[in-house]
Amino acid sequence: MKFFEEPKEFTLINLFKLLKINFKFASSILLIIIIIITILSFIIPHDFVSNASLLPPKKDGASAGGLSSFIQNFAGGGLSLGNLGQSDQSKVFAEIVKSRTVAEFIIDSMHLKQKEPFNKMIHDKLLRFIDKSINVDVDKSGIIYITAEASSDFFPNKNDDKKTAEFAAKLANSAIEGLDKVIKERSMSSARKSKEYVEKEISRYLTKLDSIETQLELFQKNNKVFALDEQTLAIVKQAIEVGSLLAKADLEKNMALLEYQQNSPQYEFYSKQYDLLSEQYKKIQTGGLTDNESFTIPLDEVPKLIREYTDLFRERKIIEQVMLYLETQRHQEAIQEKRDVPVVEVLDYARPSDERNSPKRAFMLILGFVMSLIFISIYISTKAFYRKNLYLSEPNIDKLNKN
Repeated sequence: MKFFEEPKEFTLINLFKLLKINFKFASSILLIIIIIITILSFIIPHDFVSNASLLPPKKDGASAGGLSSFIQNFAGGGLSLGNLGQSDQSKVFAEIVKSRTVAEFIIDSMHLKQKEPFNKMIHDKLLRFIDKSINVDVDKSGIIYITAEASSDFFPNKNDDKKTAEFAAKLANSAIEGLDKVIKERSMSSARKSKEYVEKEISRYLTKLDSIETQLELFQKNNKVFALDEQTLAIVKQAIEVGSLLAKADLEKNMALLEYQQNSPQYEFYSKQYDLLSEQYKKIQTGGLTDNESFTIPLDEVPKLIREYTDLFRERKIIEQVMLYLETQRHQEAIQEKRDVPVVEVLDYARPSDERNSPKRAFMLILGFVMSLIFISIYISTKAFYRKNLYLSEPNIDKLNKN
């Protein structure tokens, strides 16, 4: 190393002159450092980044309603996002991507436990590796960006770089598949629970319907009811016909009393005719013209029977309508459970990157050159100060000497 022939004040100009004097030394050190950095850039692991993006999730409220939506929110177990804003839903999706469940899916789908070097990692460490390798961001519009990073081994070649880039892309895409699977399973689980609830309700209402049918059957049997409206109408018609004949017979009997004596055969005929029609009219009022009629109803019981029959009939109709509605809901939930429509809408799938993210060789060389130059300057300056070839200016002492 060379120095000035006589001591000089430390200035930038003198520093450059000192470096110029030691050009060969400085150049040699710089060259060695540049060579080391270059070699190091080929030795250290290469990092590759792959990006994917998802569209903002759709609101659930537009896709389902009625009993299905109510059951999903009430029964629990479903992922209900209907009350959240678009950006909030995206944040929920982002948290799911970073969840342990998705990490487990990535490990299984990519068979990481059967590959080097992951097969030597304990499970928790592998989960932490997945968590560190995947980053999720959500912009103001709700678009979700998934970034996966992967590093190669030391001394990577072109084939290693290619595999590492493909691994990063597969990691991001597996995260998307895991997100889709988690949401779909939660949705299917909700639909399954809803269907089970509906099936239980159907079974319960079937029991009710059977009970109502039994009550109607006993009501018809005990009260001789077959078709209440038609039976009542027929009885009323009979009562009108017999009543008309009874009124006619009463008139004929009274007229006969004017012509004949009460003990005369003619009057007895009209009197017996009147008594017979009067008895028939009473039978109609109390339940039939003959003793063996099975479907004749006493007229004084008709209002009560109509009320009871109407209550039973109305309850049966209500249960039948509920059953129809529940059957419709069961089919809807069964369809929802079997649907294979992706919940997650992918804007861009991850693709293997053609360029490594790090190390950036040009940046390393420039930075190494600058840092080396600074280091060499400090080293040479320190040596010069040590040999008292350079000195710092002392302005105050110079002024005193001049005075």
